[in-house]
Amino acid sequence: MSPQLTSSSPRPRSRRAGRRLGAAVAALTASAAAAAGLWGASPAPGQANPGGGSDMPETLQAAPATLRTPFEVSNGARWTTVAESQRFWRQLDRSSDRVRVTRVGRSVEGRPLQLVAVGDPAPAPRSQAADESVLLYTCSVHGDENSGREACMRLARDMSTTTDPAWRRLLRDTTVLFINLNPDGWAANTRQNAQGLDVNRDYMALQSPEARAVVKVIRDWKPDVLNDLHEYGSNPYYRTDLLQLWPRNRQTDRTIHDLAQQMSEDYAGGQVEASGYTAGEYGIYVKDGEPFRQVAGDEQGRILRNYAGLQHVVGMLSETAGDALTPEEEADEALRNRRRVEVNYLSAVGSAHFTLENRDTLIRETAAAAQRVTEEGATRSGVVYFAGQDNRLPTEASEVEPEPMCGYQLTAEQRRSVAPTLRLHGITWRTNAQGAYVTMAQEDQPLIPLLLDARSEYRITEATPVEAC
Repeated sequence: MSPQLTSSSPRPRSRRAGRRLGAAVAALTASAAAAAGLWGASPAPGQANPGGGSDMPETLQAAPATLRTPFEVSNGARWTTVAESQRFWRQLDRSSDRVRVTRVGRSVEGRPLQLVAVGDPAPAPRSQAADESVLLYTCSVHGDENSGREACMRLARDMSTTTDPAWRRLLRDTTVLFINLNPDGWAANTRQNAQGLDVNRDYMALQSPEARAVVKVIRDWKPDVLNDLHEYGSNPYYRTDLLQLWPRNRQTDRTIHDLAQQMSEDYAGGQVEASGYTAGEYGIYVKDGEPFRQVAGDEQGRILRNYAGLQHVVGMLSETAGDALTPEEEADEALRNRRRVEVNYLSAVGSAHFTLENRDTLIRETAAAAQRVTEEGATRSGVVYFAGQDNRLPTEASEVEPEPMCGYQLTAEQRRSVAPTLRLHGITWRTNAQGAYVTMAQEDQPLIPLLLDARSEYRITEATPVEAC
């Protein structure tokens, strides 16, 4: 069962503050996991062997035996299959009024793409939730990265059964969504979907049904917070339990960027470290405690954490090490698997904690960001970036536009070609004699030039910038 959230804790201001904040819940995580049969005989890192569930607060309970996943039942010896997960979600839906499972699309091979909504006493309808507070978890977009799916099933189940007042306060005020992605890749144990596409590079072009489903959820539910759960391959300079990252794309509103970085470092990373694991910045190689090379974490708007930032969602990436990190994990694959799931689970808990403590700020600032970029589009203020990231300025004139355009003119053929994609993103246009005019004075202003400008690497067409408003 999940650790207790404490809304009375002060808001963390640094990684050290995040570690202090998470320390109070670390022991609860270990003892609750033991009660669910997750740890078996292996203690959590940095913790005494929890043994049984005797130290759990009265407000938390072990998971009902009928609602344990095959992964939990096997103590990490095997992963839950696609069919078993679908049965699990149906069973969870039937067992609790707090849970509602719907289908938001189908995969290339026809498998359902399930959206799980959790709330207390019941999930809010979409129209109501979109005007309030929404937390979204995307669960293992890469089919061969198992731990995010298991962490999502466990967390949704824990939310549906907990009696802890802080968790119930979160669920009363926030709708929590889980979207189960890429079941075809899951079944085939491949990173890509059945088209051979990396769905996490498809959030601009939207060539896959999986990416289209996620973008529709973001458009229609308007989440304030997102945590995208992944795994990474380790090497001698890249061996951290959790690697996390915020949106780096320079088109992201600065306040959204800063909130996402705070959630990633202080809350998700802090929660993981408080539980005895290690956390760090994704894409940074480290030797002797010092970073020496950046290898990943770029600005591509087609990656979900960056796309979320462009849509004014406070989003982050969670990557747990898929490889063994210790000799004990080398000898015991189930131990390694349990650590993989636990780390992603703890990162997800950190995002929930962040949402609970900052709900009003998140609602206010995500709405304010949408208004700011609309005004920037109308007044042609700010700068348009086609390259660069939060820690790297563009170096070529073609990568930046200091005098933004009013909008873009599409030909009639271009309009017919890209209209379905623009509509999915929530971008509007006005039909005219030449085709269609897309104004920059709208909430999607940060995304529009990345989709339509010839200077953008991942454009979907080459529209004509309009300089005269």
